[in-house]
Amino acid sequence: MGLFDIFKKKSNEKKVVSTAQETLLKQTAAIPESEKKYYQADSYYTAKSHEGTPFENEVISFEQRKKTSIPSNNGLYVPEILMLHFCKKYPNPKSGYPGYWWYKYGIRDVGSIYESLVERGFIIINDKTEKYELTNLGKSELEENAYVPYMHSHSKYTTFTIWDLNKLLGTGDKSNYLEIIEKKHTEIDNRNEASNKTFMKELKVIDPEGYRLLKSQDKQIKAVQAADEKYAEDKDLKWIINFWEEIWKDGGPKFEGSGWMFRLPDLYIKAKRYDDAMVIVQKIKKTKGSYYSNKADSYITKIEERKTKEAAKKIK
Repeated sequence: MGLFDIFKKKSNEKKVVSTAQETLLKQTAAIPESEKKYYQADSYYTAKSHEGTPFENEVISFEQRKKTSIPSNNGLYVPEILMLHFCKKYPNPKSGYPGYWWYKYGIRDVGSIYESLVERGFIIINDKTEKYELTNLGKSELEENAYVPYMHSHSKYTTFTIWDLNKLLGTGDKSNYLEIIEKKHTEIDNRNEASNKTFMKELKVIDPEGYRLLKSQDKQIKAVQAADEKYAEDKDLKWIINFWEEIWKDGGPKFEGSGWMFRLPDLYIKAKRYDDAMVIVQKIKKTKGSYYSNKADSYITKIEERKTKEAAKKIK
């Protein structure tokens, strides 16, 4: 996503009444008590992502997505296909249900969708592992729709999403998905570059200070995107942590968005460096916008819980 796309205002944009909040409340209430421990605190889930920032977006519920996306030949939609890919982690996920199921795919009650996939014959429970595994139907479904897990793990910060790719591929042969992705990314990159150049040229004249700030932000955003793409490929946790530590030595992200703001704490938690994670979360709470306060509090609670569990393991 280029700077022009992030900061421009669309004066002709129609206001859409969202049902995200209604869906959120309904699905949250439906989650069994025994499953709640696998989710973040209810306050973590909101109807808008990155609320109060230039990156603010309405969460589009799965039910809404169904109205505009194309199901597979077996009747599955994008999130359901992705769930097949990750099925071996569930149920009772060791690290809980990731937030992206809600914020990217509009599903709050993840467990209920998995139960539905069992009922429809795509997955079964393995008696030995007590985890889901694919049936022959599930394996076939995943093979025919390989674009879904690929796009999920190789997504770029552009306006081209997995939902757009879903519409382009339609119901026919999807084996050319890599070619389509590359073509669309090239088109978007070229368009963004031209738009950004025009925007920055005008801004330099009317607001020199704003120009310097956005140029600095743009440089950091590109570095972050490149780093995340590298990490998605090589999974080098030590390297990506070092990268984000350098970002924070320079004051942290120069742009808004809770995903990026809490990226280093997430990585520290993954590496079980809980004290380091706590330091950054406390810094976010004290020095960044007030709209990060609630999330910072939930992270503090999560970190303390993880530390307690680790301490208990050592005693045993």
